[in-house]
Amino acid sequence: MPLPGRTSAERRRALLAAETFTEDITFAGRHRIALGFPSSYDVGMSNLGFQWVYRLFNREDDISCERFFWDEADDDRRGPRTLESETPLGDFPLVAFSISWEMDYVNFLKILPLARIPLRREDRGEGDPLILVGGDSARINPAPLTPWVDAFAMGDGEKLAAGIADVLRQELPRDEALAALAALKGIYVPAVHGPRAEGADEGKVVVQQFKAAEGPLREPPHTTILTPHTELSGKLLVEIARGCSEMCRFCWAAYAMAPQVRTAADNVLDVARRLRPLTNRIGLIATAVADHPDILPILNGLAELEYHIALSSVKIDAISAPILAILAKQGERSLAIAPEAGNERLRRAINKKVSDALLREKVQLIAQAGFTNLKLYLQVGLPGETDEDVRDIVRLVDDLRQIMLAEGRKRGRLGTLVPSVNAFIPTPHPPFENESLEDPEALDGKLKLLAESFRRMPNVTFRGMPVNEAIWEAYLAKMGTESEPILLQAATGVPVRRLVREHRETIMSVVRPIANAGADPARRGVFDPAARKASPWGFISKS
Repeated sequence: MPLPGRTSAERRRALLAAETFTEDITFAGRHRIALGFPSSYDVGMSNLGFQWVYRLFNREDDISCERFFWDEADDDRRGPRTLESETPLGDFPLVAFSISWEMDYVNFLKILPLARIPLRREDRGEGDPLILVGGDSARINPAPLTPWVDAFAMGDGEKLAAGIADVLRQELPRDEALAALAALKGIYVPAVHGPRAEGADEGKVVVQQFKAAEGPLREPPHTTILTPHTELSGKLLVEIARGCSEMCRFCWAAYAMAPQVRTAADNVLDVARRLRPLTNRIGLIATAVADHPDILPILNGLAELEYHIALSSVKIDAISAPILAILAKQGERSLAIAPEAGNERLRRAINKKVSDALLREKVQLIAQAGFTNLKLYLQVGLPGETDEDVRDIVRLVDDLRQIMLAEGRKRGRLGTLVPSVNAFIPTPHPPFENESLEDPEALDGKLKLLAESFRRMPNVTFRGMPVNEAIWEAYLAKMGTESEPILLQAATGVPVRRLVREHRETIMSVVRPIANAGADPARRGVFDPAARKASPWGFISKS
């Protein structure tokens, strides 16, 4: 939670005093890394990937890793400094960023000038830190950040942290350090490899990630620092699987991170048992939590340890009465599922294997278990969508509402449905990567139709995505180096609405390319090697 009315130094001390480490860290290493999250403390400390990389670097011999965050309320005129020692970022040989969301690019571009680090990589010299970026954004599409980033860590932190630490230990001159990083698998260095990795082996940068067989052997990533100053407030997060088996044609995680890597139940429970004295709250992290084959043993084991359990999202076909009973027994009354589309035909088109009958059956189970708040993740603008498909969203929500109300009346407590409707955003790597964003006017009309329909529907709370936000998000996902002036303008504080208006031609050429106009419907969702090679992310390959 925010700490208003304090100076930056007082805020830092208060944050540090409230933290509880789940592993001893000494910060005595000679070689230092500043690891940043380009958002506020409460957002960054809620990110398991950021916390896990922080742990991995600090586990390396003679390496000391400190944290920093972007906080617009920070009144420290001295520039960004690390939380642990208040050291300026420019004093570190390596400044690393974990960027999970393209929306944080703007804060990344603000931090470097505030830290008095030259923004463009070509303007940095021997006295400047190396700037490294990892996280989901790096492995999806590093192209937009290449003017400013010295190196990208592309893949799982467990596969990359040791190599990066080894280069840091060598204390090499800047050019030699970049060459040494470029020689590591999974590290993309634009100054060495070229803007499209022409200088890399076979013109490809191979993302380093776990294989499925490694899942049972690995330590499950889990929270390094518990703190009350996040929305999660002292909750232990444990990753039980990475990637997704669902393979929906719009989802980058299913394809860019395939195959799915599942952690052994015993390993999850070992972590939970060891850290139970520190907290009674735990959150299981995975793209589809209930898809884990040992989810029931995991949940039962956590319940025996008297944890209050939270699940990030539940795959519809994996919902069962025993799973719901465990969650309901601890007082949980809210759940989120993702039907994605309003009818079975469109779900089949996007490879979402959920029939209308199955969906109703699972919502009946949810309502019977006593859940009174059900969030539905849905999309409009999906490839092949018709106006009737949009109206089917209204019919579907009404059908599910009636099921919830009928069960709620039996218990004397009526429930609420929350249809959260986003625009379909084409992203790199899945089969739908070459699809276009829906025409903005049509998208606006569909969202207005839904808003009006749900406004008249009792026990329904509608949440829709603003159209300008959809355009901007779609652009951030697939942009290339042409985005440099637009991102720099965004970093000065220009609102998204104005950016979309002033750069409409450039943005639309990326999110609604002319080449996609009149595309053969039969070819939708079919991987196109030529299009992939020509894309800004075309040099990325998987191990």
